[in-house]
Amino acid sequence: MIYVKYENERISDIRFEPTEGYIETQLFDPKLKAYLENNPESDTLIKEVLQELDQSLVRSIEDLVDVLIQKELILFTDLPEPVQNKLLFKKSMRHALHSQSSILHEEEELTF
Repeated sequence: MIYVKYENERISDIRFEPTEGYIETQLFDPKLKAYLENNPESDTLIKEVLQELDQSLVRSIEDLVDVLIQKELILFTDLPEPVQNKLLFKKSMRHALHSQSSILHEEEELTF
């Protein structure tokens, strides 16, 4: 998600996590687009936005794979071995973090 801070009805800053004084905005907000295009650091900001979107897309794809496996539309072993290894590693890392703290929620864990 992208959170923006407004000054004089214009975006003055963006963040990628909830922050006091910032409000969540839609990715297709014309004000966000204008801010990104007209900012002197637009290349850096656009790269940061794309990186955040890539990370959330990866998580969505992981969830999709999980649903397909649960519905038995694909088998985990149908996936290429490197993909299996990455998914298992990420699952084990989330599990390790979850057992150490309660920061992660149940939806953060994949189940196979």
